[in-house]
Amino acid sequence: MELAKKGAFVFVLIVWGALVVPAQSRKVSITASNQPVKTVLDQLQQLSGYKIIYSDEVVLDAMKASVHARRQAVSEILEQVLAPNGLFYTSRPGGLIVIGSTALRDQDGAIPPAVKTLEGLVIDGEQKPVPYASVTLAEGVTVVSGTAGDQDGRFRLSYPFKTAKKYKLQVSSIGYRPAVVAIEFSDTLQLKPFVLEKDKNTLNTVTVAASRPLVERGTDRYIVNVEGTPLADGNNALEVLQKAPGVWVDPNGVIRIQGSGAVTVMINDVVQRMSAADLAAYLRTVRSENIKKIEVIANPPAEYEASGTGGMVHIVLKKARDEGFTGQGSAVYKQQKGKPYLSAGISAQYKIKKFYFFGNGSLSKEEQVYYARTFNTYKDHSSYDGITDRVNNNRQNSYQGGVVYDISDRQALSFQAGTTNINLLRNFKTGITLKNATGADVTGSSVTDWNRRPGLTTGTLNYSYKLDTLGSVFKILADYVKGEKAEAMQVASVYTNPLKDTLYRNSYPSHTQIYSSQADYLQYLTARTKLQAGAKYVATRRDNTTTTEYFAAGNWMLNPDASNRFIYDENLVMGYTAVETAVKKTSVKAGLRAEETYMRGNNSTIGQQFTRKYLDLFPSVFLLQQLNDKPVPASLSFSYSRRIRRPQFSDLNPFRLRIGDYSVLVGNPDLLPEYSNNFRLGYNFWKGYMLNLQYQRTHNIIAEFANPQDDGVIEYQTRNFKYRTSYGAAIYAPVKILRWWTANIYSGLFHTAYAIDDFQLAQTAFYLNTYQTFTFSKNFDCTLFTNYSSPYVEGNTQHATLFVTDLSFGKKLFDNRLHLRLNITDLFNTFREKSLTTYDGVKIDFYQKRPTRTVGVSVSYLLNAGKKIKDKKVEQSAEEEKNRI
Repeated sequence: MELAKKGAFVFVLIVWGALVVPAQSRKVSITASNQPVKTVLDQLQQLSGYKIIYSDEVVLDAMKASVHARRQAVSEILEQVLAPNGLFYTSRPGGLIVIGSTALRDQDGAIPPAVKTLEGLVIDGEQKPVPYASVTLAEGVTVVSGTAGDQDGRFRLSYPFKTAKKYKLQVSSIGYRPAVVAIEFSDTLQLKPFVLEKDKNTLNTVTVAASRPLVERGTDRYIVNVEGTPLADGNNALEVLQKAPGVWVDPNGVIRIQGSGAVTVMINDVVQRMSAADLAAYLRTVRSENIKKIEVIANPPAEYEASGTGGMVHIVLKKARDEGFTGQGSAVYKQQKGKPYLSAGISAQYKIKKFYFFGNGSLSKEEQVYYARTFNTYKDHSSYDGITDRVNNNRQNSYQGGVVYDISDRQALSFQAGTTNINLLRNFKTGITLKNATGADVTGSSVTDWNRRPGLTTGTLNYSYKLDTLGSVFKILADYVKGEKAEAMQVASVYTNPLKDTLYRNSYPSHTQIYSSQADYLQYLTARTKLQAGAKYVATRRDNTTTTEYFAAGNWMLNPDASNRFIYDENLVMGYTAVETAVKKTSVKAGLRAEETYMRGNNSTIGQQFTRKYLDLFPSVFLLQQLNDKPVPASLSFSYSRRIRRPQFSDLNPFRLRIGDYSVLVGNPDLLPEYSNNFRLGYNFWKGYMLNLQYQRTHNIIAEFANPQDDGVIEYQTRNFKYRTSYGAAIYAPVKILRWWTANIYSGLFHTAYAIDDFQLAQTAFYLNTYQTFTFSKNFDCTLFTNYSSPYVEGNTQHATLFVTDLSFGKKLFDNRLHLRLNITDLFNTFREKSLTTYDGVKIDFYQKRPTRTVGVSVSYLLNAGKKIKDKKVEQSAEEEKNRI
């Protein structure tokens, strides 16, 4: 007990900057009569804007204080509150105030000068650093020295150690059970990582009363915090990504990181393997209330699959921590151009003994009215002019559930299953004007009914075994994924020239099954060195059937030239190894991943087959140099990775599908994967500012190509282009304008060049993203979001400027359990899509206006009860394949 109490030595020696700053001089007014010291400090922090940090073992619940101050300096108020309770404070740059114990400070002051140093690392059960942990050194039951860890979990303890003498080290942190280890000192002693387990009996023990920044920097990624910010209320996952600094979401739902290629999206370590359109639809079913944070990984390390030349975006959902029942419900209503949007979601968790049950579900209903115009001009000076009114009627639902069983303290078995179903009904009414070279006009109208119903069902079995108490672990995962998509279209057109009249229908369902298994091994060799290795096998089968029928003589007739059945099989064998270590202020991580692909395509309709087999190596390197000793240190980083992007399954189907009188989709079984080499140089400085330089060279670019035909039809086919080169710079700045006004600003300048067949297309684009928060009181806030993109290029298409502004107001009630938010999107109604595609003398001028200006209300209610439990994570391994369904 004595050792545990003196573990309170953690007056949390956090050095916010390299220089000591003067005592806090900001003046406030505060009155308290015999109130708990913790309450007074909390009020003082809110009034002053300073960040106050202390430990529950230093500032005890029983400590009381009285103060009556009117326009008095914070330093004077602190003296009145702390001194009678045997406490003191120190000031650090950045407005940080650290509370400590006078008795422990005086005891520490008597320690002789340090002559030897021990270094260590403190992590949690998920191998993540535990920041600012308290470390105490004891001889027997007497505490003789102590220190505190840094933000990255590392600590250095200096003391005149005696060789072969036995000591006790205790490591503790708020919300965790202390860890104690006996050591016998020697000059070669190396401490293994301390693994702290969550304290199941801890309730409200978080006393670090500083607000979490919107963006935090990790070693190989940066993190956008969603939980506890206005982003968490009334949005879906796609809308959160649109507001995330450095992430760009185009109008079609394609997600990119800082000017790079299309990214791979993960949700709780599971890559979502869908087309961009299906992924965007799915992300709209994920409620922001369930999102904890978003990790943006521009250059993923070797333990991640090499798929995705533009990097990865990892959406981390919240996990329950309460024993008993924990739940949350949310609902959103929006009005958009006379049509409503409705969404509702619920999540629940239940913990009893060794079992942990969890589940969530969401439903949404949306109606939209679009306006679009396509104007094509051809080499012979003829033209096509189509003006379309489009109505969308969308229904979406998603459900997940699972169970975790703790076999023992070291072993756990979990199962998770989920299903997502989306029903997209679309109606297009297009007025058409055709002009030939002589100027004669033909007019007509076309009506298209299009129904898409993608669905995904998954099941995951996961076994994990902790090899020791240091964080070493062995995992085995098995996945099954079943994807079903029914898609059908009917087109009816009438022209003033009856020879151009058409009536036809298409049906192109697909069925996909994916089986995968995976094993991963993580071993800590020393406190600052760890080794990782793993292997994975994936088997995929895709069955597509395309049927085209035309109406003639009162009957539907099959068009055999536009109908086929295509079966695609793919097998992937993967393995990786990686090592990470740190020497003083330099961290190095290097890894190598190998992936072998075997694929076979079979057009059973005409007996056409093809096979491919290729083995690729994907190295990655990360270097980080810490430049000072601040809690959030300035640093210089460099990273390199080689990545691959395999073709979507549907693109390999050798089909020809007519989707309009003058638009045709064409498959391409000759598609090859694209490869990219990615280089990034980063500089993190001051108060969370980040500057990044990047260069990317990608070969065999996979992109859609618009190819005009002699009859005025435009063929859209996914092709391999020669290469794409992209380079640029970006800066992120979290600006504290006033105590109640913060602005998170991201801006970037990127140059992108494509080599397409016999010509090149290049463009320099500027991006600006700002997210401003106005905190008027503890429970009332306002946010203002603006996003701007100058013209940019993609393939052989040039896109026009994009600009959008969103405004929202939020209010919290009933002890912050009830969240209300008013959202206004696209406040000035400026968001529209405009692009120009050129090739071989043909121009395709496209314009579309979606119902982007909306007014809506969201409400969410939190229900928590019980004791704190350990987080459980169910992992999945069929990652890349799901994205390609």
